[in-house]
Amino acid sequence: MSEVPKEPDYQSLARQAVAAAESQPHDVAVLLHAAMMLLHAGDTVQSKRFARAALSVDPASFSALRTLSGILDVAGERTEAISIGKEAIGIAPANTEIRLHVGAMLAAERRWKEAAEHLSIHVVSPTATPMGWRLLSSVLHHAGNTGRAADAARQAVTADPNNTEYRLNLASLLSARALYDQALKELYNALVQAPANAAVWRVLSGVHAALGQLSEALQAAERAVELAADDPECRAHLKYVAGLCALPPDFGEAATWLVAKNKTARIRPERRPPTLAEDIVTRWRVIYAIMLRDIRTRFGQTRLGYFWAIMEPITHLMTLGTVFYAVNHSPPPVGDNMFLFYITGLVPFLMFSHVSHDVMSASEANNVMLQLPIVKRTDIIMAHALRQFATEICVGIIIFSIAALLGERGAPADPMTAMMAITVLWLLAVGVGAFNLVILEAFPSYETLYASLIRLLYVASGIYFSPISMPDWARDILVWNPILQGIEFFRSGFFPQYDPHWVDLNYLLIWVVASIGIGFALERALRSRMVVYT
Repeated sequence: MSEVPKEPDYQSLARQAVAAAESQPHDVAVLLHAAMMLLHAGDTVQSKRFARAALSVDPASFSALRTLSGILDVAGERTEAISIGKEAIGIAPANTEIRLHVGAMLAAERRWKEAAEHLSIHVVSPTATPMGWRLLSSVLHHAGNTGRAADAARQAVTADPNNTEYRLNLASLLSARALYDQALKELYNALVQAPANAAVWRVLSGVHAALGQLSEALQAAERAVELAADDPECRAHLKYVAGLCALPPDFGEAATWLVAKNKTARIRPERRPPTLAEDIVTRWRVIYAIMLRDIRTRFGQTRLGYFWAIMEPITHLMTLGTVFYAVNHSPPPVGDNMFLFYITGLVPFLMFSHVSHDVMSASEANNVMLQLPIVKRTDIIMAHALRQFATEICVGIIIFSIAALLGERGAPADPMTAMMAITVLWLLAVGVGAFNLVILEAFPSYETLYASLIRLLYVASGIYFSPISMPDWARDILVWNPILQGIEFFRSGFFPQYDPHWVDLNYLLIWVVASIGIGFALERALRSRMVVYT
């Protein structure tokens, strides 16, 4: 059995080195040796004295400058240490080790640009070190150049692929650039090397959370706390992820951990049943988290992001309105501008169409979320409905603001009536969408049928004509269409003195109540039979 090497007796070595230096006060090498032995022995004051003595003997000595700079850095006198280090660079500009030393000190002083200059010279030299690449990546990241920082971090990993911390740094930088797939690859490689590294699990949880994969994020965050129960960063991150999952606020603090036989069991104190107000708050937190996830996953990978979700329907509306305005020069049935007449039909119709379709596809788009016990399908339905409602409201405001800038009517004559009409159509869309969602689970081809029905309603909902100009027999048939009722209700609030007698608000509300009641009742009744993909 080999013996463990003993720690050198630096106190004794320092006394011997000091004695030699005092007998040879003009020998630079001997003086520097004494300075280093004193530094190892913990006497920085005497260490600096001998290093300065060596420098006074030979002011142009690179070794004396480098040694004194290092000692000053250890002593906390970093400003002078940097100055002495730069003098050493002036004597030996090709020396890459001094570049690394000065770059590290400049980075510690948050002088990112200067640090990057020296480290960039170090890493392109034949004697470049993985630590140099690692330090350069940190400096570039703090300087705001995340792209180059990630490249430098990748070089560090290439130079030392077994260093888990280097992979963790690279994964964090890739995540900052929204390159989540690449970040996950590096983190899984890091877990192969160090499966018990709590920091890796914590960063892995953050990447899953950014992707909206809340179940995986929660599991990884819990694993990080298992491995480092006393780490405040891990506990704070677990609490953050628990908030995204709409778990109780004390989730991260209330949990205690017991480790036995390589298995971890979580013991939580019993809690009283939540009040109605607490349950409402919890449901809202779940819905809000799902809304954020949808925005990130659907639009987070594009440069325009969520802005495109607003611009796409605006482009659609402006194109259709302009085309029909260009081909139809007859006076409008309502109002004094044909373009405005078309838009007042398109905006409420697209509210219904987009919301109902989005709610119908909500379960399929967020199936993985249903693996979280706290998430219900109704939460996903409402998250999609609210997000699309907010989008359509923004679209309408922008469209009518443009009309106002062009000198046309940009605000409804009766804002309350117009807003009520939009809200009723939105509620109708939520109910119809919930009903469609359940039917779609049983009959996947129903989506094609519903798309055909929407195209038919596009023509039969009074967008490009008004029932005021129809024969009585045709109007008596079309007014049974609740969407036409909603559009006409909206126009009655937009145009002054337009009071269509065929609009029946009670009939429209019956449709709303019936669709929401039937749709959500069907979802509740068939919830256990609806598929949740893992």
